[in-house]
Amino acid sequence: MHKRFYINGLRSGNLEKNMLTIQIPKFQVEYLKNRKYAWSNKVGKENLKEILSSASKGYCMYCYRRIVIDGQNFGHLEHSIEKDNSINKLTDCIPNISISCSSCNTSLKKKGEKGRKLSKNLISEFEQKKCTENCTSPCREYEMLKSKYIQNKEAQIILQPSGVKGFDTGEEMQLEYDILDAEFRPSTMYIYSEKEMEFMQSHIIRFRLNEKHQKTRQLISFLEDTINNDGRYTTMEYNHLIVELFVEKLQGKTKEEVLKICTALYEFSVMKFYI
Repeated sequence: MHKRFYINGLRSGNLEKNMLTIQIPKFQVEYLKNRKYAWSNKVGKENLKEILSSASKGYCMYCYRRIVIDGQNFGHLEHSIEKDNSINKLTDCIPNISISCSSCNTSLKKKGEKGRKLSKNLISEFEQKKCTENCTSPCREYEMLKSKYIQNKEAQIILQPSGVKGFDTGEEMQLEYDILDAEFRPSTMYIYSEKEMEFMQSHIIRFRLNEKHQKTRQLISFLEDTINNDGRYTTMEYNHLIVELFVEKLQGKTKEEVLKICTALYEFSVMKFYI
């Protein structure tokens, strides 16, 4: 009973409310005008990997695990709408290419791929568009194609890097991480429709974000390391984006404040991995 009251106390104000959740941001890619980007040639690929990894802070855009380790980029370039739908138009469509880990690219996102193949009529209509070279902004035709694509049950995926807007509310479909429950969920910043909530839950399930033996323990490690270091957190590389986002929340706080926050969160977040 004491633990339950304490957790409720944390949620109701013993800690700043924003310390209990971590918002997963939309990845903003700032393409450089003097760079050539393409999937179909070596230089273009390297430029894409560099700019996309910079936008994602060096993490997979789908499962948020680290893909840049010791300066080495292990990311895979991933087509949001599979390029096989339109080899001529989607292969080098820059807004259609994201960065991911090998597991998300070759396994998790591929699941159900055949079932989300777009119709010939849709592709034919899309391919009538005249593309400009090195176009880095999603065009109207691409956005229309994506809106049709995500209507397929097998395509309930928050496509990257440009994200997906809700069908009903028009809000960005955005996830957050609940530190006390140690789980990802649809962001509480917005009021989504039931259909949109189901879409985001399907994304969470697809990429195994909350599976008991798959979900990250990296924030637990960070909290423990910081407690053991008396509130002084290190700049060492942890292997998940939520640690970096949590560290941003600690900016400007004293080591005494940091120690208090990490100590308060540690016991009840770590419990979620052992019950």
